[in-house]
Amino acid sequence: MKIQKTTLLKAACWVALVSIATSESYAANGAVDWDRDAVYAAREAELKQAIETRPDVAGPLVDLASFYLKPLASREVESADGKKRVVVVPLRNEVTGPIKETYCVPWVFRGDPDRARPLLDRALKLDPQNAGAIRQTAMLLRMKSNLDAMRPYMEAALKNDPGDLDMARLYLDHRTAQALVLNDQAASLRTPRSWEEDRADGKYRVTQNPSDADLARANQLDEQSQEIRRDAIGPLENLAGVLKNDPTLKDDAAKRAKWRLATAIYCHWIGDLENAAGTAMAALREDPTDLDSLDFVIDLLRGTHTNDDLKKYKAILDRWGGVDSQPVIVRDKPRARKL
Repeated sequence: MKIQKTTLLKAACWVALVSIATSESYAANGAVDWDRDAVYAAREAELKQAIETRPDVAGPLVDLASFYLKPLASREVESADGKKRVVVVPLRNEVTGPIKETYCVPWVFRGDPDRARPLLDRALKLDPQNAGAIRQTAMLLRMKSNLDAMRPYMEAALKNDPGDLDMARLYLDHRTAQALVLNDQAASLRTPRSWEEDRADGKYRVTQNPSDADLARANQLDEQSQEIRRDAIGPLENLAGVLKNDPTLKDDAAKRAKWRLATAIYCHWIGDLENAAGTAMAALREDPTDLDSLDFVIDLLRGTHTNDDLKKYKAILDRWGGVDSQPVIVRDKPRARKL
């Protein structure tokens, strides 16, 4: 007897949904046990079922790809201020690349880009202008450290939504990397070059100082770098300005947190790490459920080895996820060598 693929998917989805319904069970001491693997499986099955139901529509493909790139779920748990609230919590803490020295959203590194890529490819073939597919492709390519390929998707996503903080951070990250390349090239042109030469009367070390043309080119590269840096901060400044002047800001905790986080990212970019941390902490006080602010604080404290504060904020993320939230480094699998 043949069993239809749809039937199997529906069965899997039903089992997973039962799992998610029972993924929080009460232990003997009254605490709630959080089974995030069951929640992950349930959400994945639900999204796969949506694709099976509408295989020729881009939306469900983008939804599953987005989940693979940034797996999150809602959960009622103690928020950052200790009060129970519904909080969006991470379902994975694997890290596929280094977070330090980047200004992009740290969660872009915590997911499975290889599973997301074919879904986004299919979505873009079905609908090349799909805003979600464009945005998530930018996130995926940043996750793979392919900044050049990321650029057109990132710019298109920002055009679609100038208020997208994640895309503004990717833009800052991309342009800053470009500026650093130009600075490195300028420094190389200003550096004297030395080499050894064998001559008839022995071996000599020869040093050649930069020429006037080299120095002029180095100055030109530094000027270009400064122009790129001014451009880099543009989307973030525009977003922060819109939020600051929003008449509903005082009544919207999520907007206040987003505005403060944008300011914290700017402080980080200019090297003011103390104000960056303080402003991000203030963002979390504005909205004690804001995962992006908490994540930013933790990554910054981890990078600056501020261990006492790190323990405090990491404990919050541990509580939200129900596991030790310490990032687990996942290395790319080595390619098989041909014999």
